Amino acid sequence: MVAAVHYFATARDQESLLDYLGEPESVTLRPWPVLAPSRAPISRRQALASAQVTVVPAAFGPPSLIRPGDAAMNEPGKAGVFNRLNWQRLSPGGEEGLIDSNASPVLFWRPGLSDDSVLRVSEIGSQADSMSAVSPEYERWVNRVMGWVRRRGTKVWGLQRRDVRPDMDIALAFVSTTYALPGALAALEVGTPGRS
Repeated sequence: MVAAVHYFATARDQESLLDYLGEPESVTLRPWPVLAPSRAPISRRQALASAQVTVVPAAFGPPSLIRPGDAAMNEPGKAGVFNRLNWQRLSPGGEEGLIDSNASPVLFWRPGLSDDSVLRVSEIGSQADSMSAVSPEYERWVNRVMGWVRRRGTKVWGLQRRDVRPDMDIALAFVSTTYALPGALAALEVGTPGRS
């Protein structure tokens, strides 16, 4: 992910994030990275059980989809390589296409599949190489969403010693700053493990 915030969340915390985003009126939830334009959005429950979700804001229009022969598929850089690999790996059919993360004003959301016994890291942000190239308004929106998580959350993990909470059972395979939203913070404080 090019720009993202990592965080721990309970189901209730995730619901608060979706309320902040304005789902289902202001944003809809869709699968990532293969999308069929005519397929109905997925529900919150389906999204929270998914490994990867696309958050589509109504204000910016639909995602841009790519298929073989499109310019984004033939780019010589890493985006083109990943587009071609993903097309081969996922084999979209019919009206389906791959979301062009460099042209689509969407959020990539990986809701951590948590339960009462463990909290898994979630992340939300943009996959675009340049958010401002999608649009300046989109870049501001992504930054507001990530800022909401940071403001509501408490740092519990990161590269800096002050970001690590030794009183919590957290073991992550990366050093990116990770926040805990209120419900997750309470769960971590009573011993629920936090994992990747």
